[in-house]
Amino acid sequence: MVENIITLNDYVKTVEHTNSYWMVRTMGGDYFDEYVRGRFIAIGYDEIPLQVLNNINIEDWVAFRQLKTHVREIFPNAPRPGHIASQLLRFCKGINIGDIIVLPGYSSYRLAICKVIGATYEVNHVEGLCPFRKRIPIEVLRVTDRTKLSPKAQMMFNSRHPISDITEYASYIDSGVLDFYNKGFETHLLLKVNTEDNVTADQYTCLFKFLELAVQYCNENGMDASVRDVVVKTQMESPGFVHFISRNKNVLFAVGFLILLVNGGGLKWDNFDLSTPGIIQSCSNFLDRQTDRELRESMKEKLDSMKTETPEDFQKAVIELLKVQNEIRDKY
Repeated sequence: MVENIITLNDYVKTVEHTNSYWMVRTMGGDYFDEYVRGRFIAIGYDEIPLQVLNNINIEDWVAFRQLKTHVREIFPNAPRPGHIASQLLRFCKGINIGDIIVLPGYSSYRLAICKVIGATYEVNHVEGLCPFRKRIPIEVLRVTDRTKLSPKAQMMFNSRHPISDITEYASYIDSGVLDFYNKGFETHLLLKVNTEDNVTADQYTCLFKFLELAVQYCNENGMDASVRDVVVKTQMESPGFVHFISRNKNVLFAVGFLILLVNGGGLKWDNFDLSTPGIIQSCSNFLDRQTDRELRESMKEKLDSMKTETPEDFQKAVIELLKVQNEIRDKY
């Protein structure tokens, strides 16, 4: 069973900890839908071609001053030519492949969280509403509402610049896209409390019971674990969340499996039942030994009352693991 838990890590999504995070405005939401459908972001000032910007070393202050002068010559009525120059360089030289882009729609209510998948390019002929020729290709990871992000993430919308560095809000943005992922040396598991009703202390502490059982399961199966291995971040409002973070991946894997079992047991994939093999059966047997039916039903009832489901990205990782195991088994 230890091997199965460790192997699960091969199927967990990874967020690169070296990426930068940017907010790119969409002209008050006018270009939001086009950016999302067309899978690109863009910037104006087409009079300054991409080739000119690509030849500038952003660390060279003299080159920046020359660009600023060039901007002033082309746009003599622009009140802040230095700002235009810096925004152009940020778009063409600062944003890199793998970076995360947040696109706000009208009044910043709707959001698209995207990933840069290619280098800046320039189109010769423009089709659609957006007239800007300098563009960056993106993959849209998720379209969501601003209200789904943590209250602490709301501060990033205060900047009115066309392009803003929002890397300091990375953890909140990551959690807006994924509920189970690796980043750097840490694994993250997000348990969402989706109810809008008040949550009692008894309901809330149920989530930490899963952590306690996961630690016990790991230790019983030769994987050293302690509750001290896990950092917890919470958003206490309802809806809200409990965010487990640990360098001990096995503990959070076990938490996910136990919640999966209490929440309803098996997974289904292409009409094939994936509920019995390996690690899931092991966790099920552990629950039978350590908890009685009344406790499990109580835990299930509390999860239901908080509308807390098994993290979606955890389920996807488990399905990928079990699909591979089934394919190997079929070969023999």
